[in-house]
Formats: sequence, structure tokens, C-alpha cells
Amino acid sequence: MDLQGIDYGQLTVPLCLCPQLTNNNQSTVDLILKSTEEDLKTWPHRFELQLRVSLSANKLTLIPRVRNTDSKAFSFTFALCNYLSVSDISDVCVEGLETLDYLDNLLQKGRYTEQADAITFDGEIDRMYLSTPTKIAIIDHEKKRTYVLRKEGMPDAVVWNPWDKKAKALPDLGNEDYKTMLCVDSAAIETAIILKPFEEWKCRQELSTCVLELLQWTVGSS
Repeated sequence: MDLQGIDYGQLTVPLCLCPQLTNNNQSTVDLILKSTEEDLKTWPHRFELQLRVSLSANKLTLIPRVRNTDSKAFSFTFALCNYLSVSDISDVCVEGLETLDYLDNLLQKGRYTEQADAITFDGEIDRMYLSTPTKIAIIDHEKKRTYVLRKEGMPDAVVWNPWDKKAKALPDLGNEDYKTMLCVDSAAIETAIILKPFEEWKCRQELSTCVLELLQWTVGSS
């Protein structure tokens, strides 16, 4: 076990790296984050976060666990932010979110219902879709490639692209980078997670890729 530190501005937290041995052509590491006395000045709850990261051919699996190590309950929200590389945002669509309600952050978080058969992009988007399925497809027509996002324990999904004006204001994004990226997050935001003392919450996400011609996509299938 190798104990290191991550510096978040003025906050330094310990990170334990725990490599795991596997026999199925998969590499796995456990990242463990524990709250410190310094953390309690910012957020007064003791917790432990473990993130298991597994990488195999064409698939990345993330399994976060949050444990309440405090003597009192606390609530929190959670998201895994997936910044996906695409060929051209105008040639990308997202399937699996049609007919669902969403909160639009560009319209004062108003609640709307998705009317399109698939989400396409011709301008800025910042939406949180609610009660989403466990499987979402992000289809890149130009590359003939599909990202398949499978998730458990995270009922919401965020779809975001800043488009040209906001991209210019983001220091870590080039002026034209919005054309070749799309963020689709697995999230548990609308309803906060509540953990009693020593309870644990767990979720799971798998992100895989496949060639478009070989994908047999059925909404709601596993």
C-alpha cells in the first residue's frame, strides 16, 4: 500500500492506492479517501470513499463506495463525470433518454420532457435527466463508434456541452474543443443519499466502446 497525498487548493487529503491482482486480463486498483481533521472544517462529517477502478479491453468499470464513519447521519449527492472524445459533436446522438423528464440548467432548472427520439446537438446543452435507464448509448456516426454507458445506483444522467461562447471562458478547454467532446454523467442528484452512522452506499458504472455496425441496441436491455 502506497500512501500519497492529493492537494485540493489549501486542502490536502490522504489517498491510499491498493493494487488488486486479477486473472481475467483486467487491471484493478482501489483508491481510498478518508476525511481528515482539516476536511471537517469544510464539511463536518467523517466519511470514507473507496473507488475501485478496473480497466480491460474496451471497458472501464468504476465502483464507488461511500461509508459514513461518523456518529451522526449525513446526506450527499454524487456524480461520475465522463468527458467523452467524439469526432464532431454535430454528428453525435444520445439514445436511451427519450420521453424522460429533465431539469434544464439553462432555463433556471425548469422541468421539461424530452420529445426527441434521440438527443442531437446544435448548441449549448446542460440538462439533468431523471429516472434514467441503466443503459445509455452515445453514438458517434463519423467514427462509427458507440459508447455504451451502464450504471447502477445512480438514477440521474447529466448531458453537457458548453458550445462556443462558454468554451472560450473555460481555462481548461480550448476555444474549439467543444466540437470534439461530450459530457454524459452518471449521477444521483435529484434525491440526496442519506447515510446513517456506519452505513455504506455503493454504485457502479461501466463505460465500453463498440463498432457501430456490430451494435444491437435495444433500450432497456442489459
